[in-house]
Amino acid sequence: MSVYVSKNGKISLAIGEQPKDALLFAPSKKSSAELVHEDLSAWKLTNSFIQERFAKATQRQ
Repeated sequence: MSVYVSKNGKISLAIGEQPKDALLFAPSKKSSAELVHEDLSAWKLTNSFIQERFAKATQRQ
């Protein structure tokens, strides 16, 4: 897998040591559709936890 570096607004293949302020990144092996689907699934799960806990917290006893 290739690693890329962004230095001073320019992106290039990272070779050797990089400065501390350089941004290193690697492309994902997943498609953008897979990433969006995973993000949506995680959001739905988190949202259901919040709704469930809010319902428990506001129940009248």
